[in-house]
Amino acid sequence: MIRNILIGLSAVIILAGSAASQEKSPYAKYLENPTSGTFIGAYNYYESERSDTSSDMAAIMLAYLHMEEMNRNIEMLKGNIGDLGIMPKFNYANILLELGRYSEAIEAYRQLNSDNPEWSCPWRHRGEAHWKSGEHKEAVACLEKAIETRETHFDAYTQLAEVLADMKEYARALEVLEKGLTFYKKDIEDPEREVSMIDIEFLYLKLLMENGRIEDADTQRKMLEKTAPGDERLK
Repeated sequence: MIRNILIGLSAVIILAGSAASQEKSPYAKYLENPTSGTFIGAYNYYESERSDTSSDMAAIMLAYLHMEEMNRNIEMLKGNIGDLGIMPKFNYANILLELGRYSEAIEAYRQLNSDNPEWSCPWRHRGEAHWKSGEHKEAVACLEKAIETRETHFDAYTQLAEVLADMKEYARALEVLEKGLTFYKKDIEDPEREVSMIDIEFLYLKLLMENGRIEDADTQRKMLEKTAPGDERLK
């Protein structure tokens, strides 16, 4: 869909450029010959236009330009995946995950799992990709492997609890989450960079209620009323 919009927009821009000056737009030139040089040329042109005129269209063109350049670099990485080092391959997979290209991300993480089976992070991230693809059993298996390879992997526990909650396995989800919470700020990663702790606190409230631990749920709710007043999840 985005690609179709992009093609349509580029055709309009090419025609507009031709009618005005018999010269293609910087964006059209970039599309015809996508290189670092044509990208920088187009970027500088639209950035200057935006700065000089506060042009909304210039901002749109910059967004499209960056999206196209991002896709070009992703395709370059994809074509060279067999030669990528461990961290470049991991970051490549993370980009795919962020973009919602889950099947491609899973394949890259699977290669990392095969080459580095004791590295917890690719297991955790692959679990997220499976989860967001609706593949809950696969997600559980990967997240359990993340925990097996690093017992203190805090966000692997919280994400596993989320997946199990989606599967309505509330008893096990609560058990996993409570164990994970014992590793809060004891893992090698900063938990605040990996998860939203407010979301985790609300997940904890839900799991306490689902498991009939009413007193604990009341205590958790009172805490959240102080830390997240007005949150719709308290209704």
